[in-house]
Amino acid sequence: MFEQEFDRALLFSAYAKGELDANGQQQLNSWLNENEGNRLLFNSLMNEEELKKKLIRFNSIGSDRMWDKTLQGLSTLNTENNLNNQVPKQHHTIKLWKKISIAASIVITLSAGLYFYNKPGYWGKSGHVVLAVNHTEPGGNRATLSLAGGKTISLSETKTGLVIGEKQLTYNDGSSVDAHSELEEKNGETMMLTASTPRGGTYQFILPDGTHVWLNAESKLTFPSKFSRSERKVQLSGEAYFEVAKLPGPVVSANGSKNIPFLVLSKNQQVEVLGTHFNISCYGDEGTVKTTLLEGSVKVSLLSASKAAGNVILNPGQQAVVDGKSEIKVAQADLEQIIAWKNGLFYFKDADLKTILRTFSRWYDMDVIAVDQLGDRKFSGKLYRNVNAHQALQVLKLLGLEFSLEKKEPKIPKNIITKP
Repeated sequence: MFEQEFDRALLFSAYAKGELDANGQQQLNSWLNENEGNRLLFNSLMNEEELKKKLIRFNSIGSDRMWDKTLQGLSTLNTENNLNNQVPKQHHTIKLWKKISIAASIVITLSAGLYFYNKPGYWGKSGHVVLAVNHTEPGGNRATLSLAGGKTISLSETKTGLVIGEKQLTYNDGSSVDAHSELEEKNGETMMLTASTPRGGTYQFILPDGTHVWLNAESKLTFPSKFSRSERKVQLSGEAYFEVAKLPGPVVSANGSKNIPFLVLSKNQQVEVLGTHFNISCYGDEGTVKTTLLEGSVKVSLLSASKAAGNVILNPGQQAVVDGKSEIKVAQADLEQIIAWKNGLFYFKDADLKTILRTFSRWYDMDVIAVDQLGDRKFSGKLYRNVNAHQALQVLKLLGLEFSLEKKEPKIPKNIITKP
């Protein structure tokens, strides 16, 4: 409902924290150059003394009242504009600035880059959760590649991706990786490779056929060092985004395509593509497998069902959900939400607390060890994945959730972490 205003506020927040990337800076500059009023508003919001005043006011009023007042103000502005379409353009502009100002004030105060619309206090003031963590810092570029014979290569955390060639490994910036000779085939046999990300890890992989894969945290992709000329098959657990390369085959397939099919096996399903962009989420603790198509066409099949009952063809924007072994449900998907993780965001829509904590646990390597009096209400919002665990959970505290973080390692005394 107010996404444009809050998205603008996210730019302001990133700028205030020194975390605005080149694309964000370009968007911000474009908006600032539209008129002098935009620039005056921005300078006012970035004033250090004004930010301190907003923080003091936020703490003194209380989160519940502050959010109620903020959302009420935005709703009032929206209603006023809808009731009077004859308001001069200048007046509309002032209203827009005020909406952005309200949103930015709260987002900047939080210093976590989040917006949400639902009323706070959903889980009650007595709600409490205790989480065990290894570290509170956000995840990053962490992954391994396991080779035949049991050798595992720890990939550089200063790189973002790995390119798997026929006989060598290189990072996506062209630099080399040790153990090149390990990819050489032995007795003409193709090696099976496994790319893995731990909790708090994400990495990109370019497969031997040129397919680009982004692995989310706590995920695993198994594939051959060289694909056959009849099919390209990989196996996934966790979550990954695929941009499948089109690879001409030696013969025309049954559906008339000359490209070699690309198959992704995951929990209870198989996805067949010929060249397309899609996301698969198949974490074992989620209970469902979700396949979302962004571009092209894919066929999703149940591994345990007959061909007639277990196949669906997805069109761009659709999502197939498998929650068992006998049915595939298809619905329209929010594509921005689906690939938010790939773009550096947590994005929740009508998510319960258990879903949020499971997502956080993969990124911050933490486990829920105690839960007390938590309800089943829903939450919607965006949060940058580069904030630390304390900052992420602090957002939930605004909704009435109390929490404690304890050290995971048994050799370290349990400490309650109270600051970022």
